[in-house]
Amino acid sequence: MNLNCFQLIKTVLDEEYSQIGGDEAEKDEKIRKALQRLRDHYANVTKNGAGDYSKRKTRFAYIYAYTTSHANLVYDLIRGNSTLAQLFDLESVQVSCIGGGPGSDFLGILKFLMAARKTPRVRCYLFDREQAWAESWTDVDAKIDPTFRLTVQFLSIDVTDPDTWKPHTKYFISDLFTMVYFCSEVSKLRSEAEEYFSTVFQRAKQGALFLFIDNNAPEHYGWFDKLAHKNGVRVTAHGEETRIVPFTEEKRDLGDYYSKFGDPKLKANIAWRIGVKQ
Repeated sequence: MNLNCFQLIKTVLDEEYSQIGGDEAEKDEKIRKALQRLRDHYANVTKNGAGDYSKRKTRFAYIYAYTTSHANLVYDLIRGNSTLAQLFDLESVQVSCIGGGPGSDFLGILKFLMAARKTPRVRCYLFDREQAWAESWTDVDAKIDPTFRLTVQFLSIDVTDPDTWKPHTKYFISDLFTMVYFCSEVSKLRSEAEEYFSTVFQRAKQGALFLFIDNNAPEHYGWFDKLAHKNGVRVTAHGEETRIVPFTEEKRDLGDYYSKFGDPKLKANIAWRIGVKQ
């Protein structure tokens, strides 16, 4: 299969949908309820904390409603920043997606590679507490045009539990670290998560890039700014703004799901940062 980015998302949605119990009407009702629960949850994510994605209906709902939108944000920021874009002129690039289980980070990268016709060998590490996300993404290399040499490796860690993350060290040599809507998810447990983030910032190699995208709220981007300043990461570009996600072609790629479940997230009030380790 040679698929574009959003056709790839459609194949993942098909796989998740097929495993949800019930007939079509029952499946659709479960998904609609899951979509509403996610909207309610993320209306106050700072208070509610990380969501529970162990159920397929919830993973389907998240990928449908949010992954497409967040991947577009990643794509736009890479495309609009020469330092990030030129990183993918290298022969080989290693990326660590912190909290990247839902797939937004690497799918945004994949969309950029396809649009720019760049073909480095890219290895993406997805770090997430929910092991079940691996079911969605670890066979991505078999679904895309082999011209684009992207592989995904999933590692289950809990950033608040050092016993789960301290054994993993190879990824500190990554060329790019992404944090897409993750700091807000763990903001409720900031004191427990601080050691993990500080370790990543401290041990990243000189010249490593950081891409941060999150809700436009000082408690989230302020945390990133503080960690960056304290641990030798210089913020080279930043913004706080509302962005509209274009879904002209992507709507068609979502097939019947679009007529059933409506628009994914289209408007995002975000704070973003691009940084480099000194």
